[in-house]
Amino acid sequence: MNLFIVEDSLLIQNRLVRFIEELPDVSIVGITPDIGSAYNKILDSHADAMILDIQLSDGNGLVLLKKIKNTHPEIRVVVLTNHSNEANRMQALRAGADSFLDKSTDFEQIPDILHRWQATGPTH
Repeated sequence: MNLFIVEDSLLIQNRLVRFIEELPDVSIVGITPDIGSAYNKILDSHADAMILDIQLSDGNGLVLLKKIKNTHPEIRVVVLTNHSNEANRMQALRAGADSFLDKSTDFEQIPDILHRWQATGPTH
């Protein structure tokens, strides 16, 4: 599985990389801290899945989520955020998020989600 990370916190980026490097058959194919460059990088990297923050330095990650899901619905998306209120959760799910996690309490669920996605194969 090719995984792309859109996260502006270097601390979280590094934590995700350390976490995901341990997973068999998951390759991080790109990391970007902003929405502006993310869309083309995601497509160029042939990502199967992505981890996306909502609050990014140049805007709301849900804008990117909608764009990705409208053009490439087969790319699975975990929204990983510190802003995990119910309104954001509903917006993310309506925009096409496959999973919605709180950075402070749900981080450990990422490997299980990625393994489940690998086991079920592509969405297209």
